[in-house]
Amino acid sequence: MTQSVAQEITFKKDAKHTIPRLAEAQVVVIPLIREAIAPLLVRNNDADDVTDLVLAGKNRILMIASKTKGVERRVGSRILRALTNAEGQSLGGRYPANKTMLSADNVRDAYDLNTFVFGDSAKDAKGDKAIYSVHAAVLYSDAMSIQPRAKSIYEQFRHGGIAEDGGSFDAENSGASSNIFTTRYVKPGTLFVQSLVIPGNRLTRAALDHLLLAIGSAGAYGGQTAITGTNLRTHACGIYWGRLEREINAPLRMLEQVDDDTAAPKVETVRDRLAAAFANAYPHGCAPTDLDGYILELMQAFEQDDADLLDRYRTASIQLADLYQGWFFGGEKTPKGKGKAKAKTPAPADEG
Repeated sequence: MTQSVAQEITFKKDAKHTIPRLAEAQVVVIPLIREAIAPLLVRNNDADDVTDLVLAGKNRILMIASKTKGVERRVGSRILRALTNAEGQSLGGRYPANKTMLSADNVRDAYDLNTFVFGDSAKDAKGDKAIYSVHAAVLYSDAMSIQPRAKSIYEQFRHGGIAEDGGSFDAENSGASSNIFTTRYVKPGTLFVQSLVIPGNRLTRAALDHLLLAIGSAGAYGGQTAITGTNLRTHACGIYWGRLEREINAPLRMLEQVDDDTAAPKVETVRDRLAAAFANAYPHGCAPTDLDGYILELMQAFEQDDADLLDRYRTASIQLADLYQGWFFGGEKTPKGKGKAKAKTPAPADEG
């Protein structure tokens, strides 16, 4: 995959703006299996019900994209906070996502590599109505369960408002607590299919490494609706690419490749079938075992402060800081206490 390079274009009235190169035809996709390894809450508008959808002939559990993307996005910010530049400053994650007040003075610090990969938005610090948004380079599909809803959930009767002594008496209201309800959980062993799609020739080597590192580091985690510390595990099914997108990226098509009415499908079987389907659809690809090995290398490099990995992150940090400064506010701004930050010209990436 080649790298996108910022270029300068001159408009009327001699106004100069730095904008990213327009995307070429290219699609990269990473199919994933999300495995429930502890009771999992996947709720819809009804507080105690499970979100579901009839798809491929069965009523399945639907897990919205933000439940998985949100965790990996947070992991990405933590990764950037752990890495520092030559001055000892973190390479990103300095501001909360979607809560930033952006200005020409802080754009270089507020938006970072995590912003580029997962997207972000901010309001104008001057109080204007302007919204400064960055479209995510990686698009997450919703995750759909392979097993039908009926075989994948169980109900638990719950009584809230229990007093410290174990009773249900509410001393404040002088009556018994009425917080009686039923919670429906997704059973451990339930498998979900999901695709991560990168449209256009957008990702640099550093951006792809950051995505894979966030996925690998968050390989097992609990989301905001976790009832245990860890409730979901991720299995990558390889990475595939071509100039045009194939319909196999859609969860419906993914389900058609793996749905065989097995009561308890095995991760290995589902993974092999998805890998074969994507390899058949796309002209280029990397097998699941090879991708697993690369993710493991990235995780080890991150843990050991590998110099090459750190250099890629530092270079990307400067490039993106210059890009966001030029795109939103024009011109260049010298960081306080530093000389002018000049982005290194990235070398062409190897195909694949």
